[in-house]
Amino acid sequence: MKSIHFLFAFLICFLYSSFCFAQKRGEYMYPINPNTTNSLSGGMAELRSNHFHMGIDVRTNNQIGLPVHAADDGYVSRVKVKGSGYGNAIYIKHKNGTTTLYGHLSEFNKEIAAYVRKIQYQRKSFNVDLYLSPSQFPVKKGDIVALSGNSGSSGGPHVHFEIRDKNERALNPLDYGFDEIKDNIAPIMDRVAFIPLEKNALIKGEYNREIVGAYSTGKNKYGLRIPKMTAYGLIGLEIDAKDKADGVYFSYGMDEIEVSVNEKQTFKVHFDRISFANQRHMNNYMNYEYYIKTRKRYRKCYVPDGGEHLHFYESSNKNKGKLFIEDGKTYQVRIRMTDAYGNESNTEFEIVGDKNQKAVKNYPVKLNNYKIEDNYMIFNGLTFDEKQEAEVCIDYLAYKIKPQFEVGNTGTFFWDLRTGLPDSLIFPNGTTIYPNVKAQVPSKTSFSFYHNDFNIYFPNGALYDTTYLAFQTKENYLNTEDFVIGYSDLALQKSVTVKLKPKNPSSIKNKSKVHAYAVYGRSLGFAGGKWKGDVYEFKTRNLGTFRLVEDNDKPNIRVTRKNSSSIKCKISDSRSGINSYSATINGKWLLMNHDKKTASLTSEMSDQMKNLKGEFILTVTDNAGNKEVYTTTIY
Repeated sequence: MKSIHFLFAFLICFLYSSFCFAQKRGEYMYPINPNTTNSLSGGMAELRSNHFHMGIDVRTNNQIGLPVHAADDGYVSRVKVKGSGYGNAIYIKHKNGTTTLYGHLSEFNKEIAAYVRKIQYQRKSFNVDLYLSPSQFPVKKGDIVALSGNSGSSGGPHVHFEIRDKNERALNPLDYGFDEIKDNIAPIMDRVAFIPLEKNALIKGEYNREIVGAYSTGKNKYGLRIPKMTAYGLIGLEIDAKDKADGVYFSYGMDEIEVSVNEKQTFKVHFDRISFANQRHMNNYMNYEYYIKTRKRYRKCYVPDGGEHLHFYESSNKNKGKLFIEDGKTYQVRIRMTDAYGNESNTEFEIVGDKNQKAVKNYPVKLNNYKIEDNYMIFNGLTFDEKQEAEVCIDYLAYKIKPQFEVGNTGTFFWDLRTGLPDSLIFPNGTTIYPNVKAQVPSKTSFSFYHNDFNIYFPNGALYDTTYLAFQTKENYLNTEDFVIGYSDLALQKSVTVKLKPKNPSSIKNKSKVHAYAVYGRSLGFAGGKWKGDVYEFKTRNLGTFRLVEDNDKPNIRVTRKNSSSIKCKISDSRSGINSYSATINGKWLLMNHDKKTASLTSEMSDQMKNLKGEFILTVTDNAGNKEVYTTTIY
């Protein structure tokens, strides 16, 4: 009887889910060439620079000017114009409470374009963000609302398309089953990484990351080049994988990833919807530290610290998807990956618990250096028969510690930072280094740190997990001061506030031209901010090295087209970057459409203008306040 009840419940759930999917299918019209086979250059939840991709990128075969159709009945609720981001974008509110977004457009339809241009001239601004009433621009399903383009931060002609729910969460458009997309290819596993996650954990007898290549064992099936991985203690799995679709070379993200151990699910991530507040959590979902070092994005197959509240994670074990490997036990692991069209692949391998395995070779390590993981400072050094201990010095006291692991003559040492922050580390060979770790920074509260050379403020929620703040000042090749704050491989969810205190502020004669820059080798990135007395304050989402630099160079203006119908210019700045620009023709403000990626300005006349004859003046100002003025007469 119980089995009959179970079967009946299963059938009800199956029929209900099938009915819901059928309701979704066909609910929205495909925005480009509907009812014609198409493909994507980008998918939902792809790992992009510091964010999840929040929609799909619809290909336009490298063309600009294709009609963009309203996906359903509704009204244009918002129009945004900007030289970066989505560029020219339209938002349509629908009767079911959802909103569709269409980005990187070349132009709006005639009625919307005239309205936007009118507001731009009224506000004397190219950038506008307009919220509209239901009566202004109602649309029907299939109406042409714009033409496709390449505006904003677009890497090539396409339309960025989103579906958002009433709570402004991005939904996966492919869950609505667009028949225009042909996808019969399952996700592809490339590599699996095994990560030790606690002091006593071992991978192949070492405290070291181990990456193993995958290979096909059959249709949509994969194995690992090392079919039986030995490990011990608390470990994590990370994957390098991708999804493909029929007839295109682009790679996409996965819709769902599930890990099972001995036929029991331990972890699942499903990207059916993502809140924009959680878009930057991509840096925590992947191994950010490894990405900064290698530019390879590995997805964590466990719930990371700081990600417990995110709805797209699901774990059924107390370790939140992390695996505790016991000595002498064998674990059958399966990683199932599924895309939005239901294509599924499985990767299977074994993990064998072995506490006593010894590494058979010296693993590549940086000697006489350190790293911080969780609450431990970990460092490697050569050991000798007569000298195996390292020393940790804190407040003039030395603490001797033995290596936690040894491979050949290389020892790996652990120091628990909760017991004290080291002033110096003395390796067995006598080498001394100074970590410059100044403070423990908690993740679930705000935190301020004050120092003679700088202050820093972490708002609540800036960190995913507790971190340790290192700091030092050093002289650079220009004989000026560099402020090294934290580590560049630390992911931040929110901006932190930094205050730099230069040693000789009186030597800075023109503070209005001096600003903070992030240092990337020999190149610089403007960090923004302003002077408050002798202290320079700015906000940043990336820690690393900062420098106060003077910028007295004017922006550059190069006119590439000039006639009575159209003016086009290229604008650039060698240091702080462009802050603003303004153009006039015969003393009247002239709209110049800005495309940041190509650094171009292109004129667009108002309805009252007949031509561009007369005196044209373009003023460009950089972030340091330097101005360049270009003046010419157009006949």
